[in-house]
Amino acid sequence: MYIFMRRKKIRVKFSRVPDRGDPSNITQLFPGFTINLLCCRYWWLVNWESRNMSFPYWRIYWNKSNGGNLSFAGRTIELNPDQIILIPPYTAFSSRLKGNNLPLSGYHLEGARMDEDTDEIVLLENGAVLHLFIHFNLGMPFDFISPELFCFAVSPGLRVDLEELSKQLKINHDEFSVSSILLIYKIILLTISQISADSWNLTTTDQRLLNVLREIEDHISEVLTNKRLAEVANMAVNSFSRIFKDEFGIPPQQFVRERRVQKSGILLHHTTESIEEIARVSGFCDRFHLARVFKNTTSYSPAQYRKKFYPKNK
Repeated sequence: MYIFMRRKKIRVKFSRVPDRGDPSNITQLFPGFTINLLCCRYWWLVNWESRNMSFPYWRIYWNKSNGGNLSFAGRTIELNPDQIILIPPYTAFSSRLKGNNLPLSGYHLEGARMDEDTDEIVLLENGAVLHLFIHFNLGMPFDFISPELFCFAVSPGLRVDLEELSKQLKINHDEFSVSSILLIYKIILLTISQISADSWNLTTTDQRLLNVLREIEDHISEVLTNKRLAEVANMAVNSFSRIFKDEFGIPPQQFVRERRVQKSGILLHHTTESIEEIARVSGFCDRFHLARVFKNTTSYSPAQYRKKFYPKNK
């Protein structure tokens, strides 16, 4: 093979590429990393009050205008166009718009989706806040880092992407082109890549248990006995149960049950699937089984949860 440079012909020798296409015989292990996009929307808001709300998915918030704030662990962050907020799953935070009071409990949302006919200037003159948000999951084990509220400066390049995404969402909010999806993924990756290495304190680094977490995530609708999970970990059942509880603080079956509740909560919040179907894909026997476990865990029935948290204007 020849490379031409400054009119000189240079001969370059190449080693034979192994049949598998990898020039090294060193095995590399890459953890499974998959962005599961739940929603991406651009809204105007006149109420956005919540107290200690916690959800089983990541959130990105970018306010195109001033007027809102978030509170977590005794500190408050004012939202503005110069910063982007990243909230990991299971982080209990409060939100409110300027001049509004926090509710004693729960969630108060008043606003609507932005579209081509929406006049942003008129909305701002009437005290509304322009709010872009993205909900997503990263999968096991990346959905399990310590609760935190990350605040990052918006770089010039990221601002261009956020402005472009806001413009696209005003035109089309329910069907996304490949370029739009890639733009959303780009914003997610640019944001989460700013998390420091020290913050990725994942629940476990034990590869056997990571395999079990992946099994639970990928087969949540199936029967997940301790025997099955122990086989995935290549461990005896008693040893697996003990090590799992030592690592996560709860027995395997309690963990599975909580993951099913979290899965059903995501579906209730982000889809219009029937409660019967949500029960099935989340691994519950039927809607009555889901309702009993869900209410014991969240204090809401599935129907109450959907009514309270599913936006009326998607």
